[in-house]
Amino acid sequence: MKRFYLISFSLTVLGAILACGYQGMQEFNGDSIVPAIDTQQSLTAMPAYIHYTPSERFNIHLEFDYPGSWVFSEEKIQGTDIIVIGLGDPRLLNVPTRVPNEPHGTPSDFGRISIYIQPLETNQTLDNFIGSHKQGHNNASWIKALTDYQITIDGYNAQVFEYQIEPIDNNGYTSTMFEKDIFFVINDQIYQIAFTVAEKERGSEFERGYEYFFNNIKIVP
Repeated sequence: MKRFYLISFSLTVLGAILACGYQGMQEFNGDSIVPAIDTQQSLTAMPAYIHYTPSERFNIHLEFDYPGSWVFSEEKIQGTDIIVIGLGDPRLLNVPTRVPNEPHGTPSDFGRISIYIQPLETNQTLDNFIGSHKQGHNNASWIKALTDYQITIDGYNAQVFEYQIEPIDNNGYTSTMFEKDIFFVINDQIYQIAFTVAEKERGSEFERGYEYFFNNIKIVP
């Protein structure tokens, strides 16, 4: 459950970063965050797709393409070893600055992709990591498990879990949401790709952008 609530908290942080990061430095819970977002993204013409390669700041083993109109962030969650890459619906650029003390910060119904990267702990396996994730979701009455299956990503085995999330007061949603979580291990790091979109927008431009992003993922040394 602690891991489930940490992920929930990180989604809140990510929402604030994605929506407000293009405005520059912002105060969040008393600490300054400087999101890695191109401040000119909304001001200049962007290429159709941007190619992401790992920076020297973080230990990441992924490359991928994503639509140039999307909002991008790359941060480490303070006080943890968790790196988060955020990719957001461009409509987030038009969301006003987060209101002080507002718990969710930005409308959560806009589509987003979150890539969480963290080292395997001592005696930890992907299976018991996924078990904690599933338990946290199973304990939430507003989350309904849909299906799970296995895939490969550039030759690496991955497990996929799909959920439906109903809006309630304390989860920040106003629409029924679809969530897909993908887990795999690279070089003793656990990778989780979380894709979220409103059910009413399944098959939309953002989901098509997700499919393009996902189909272009490459594992790098």
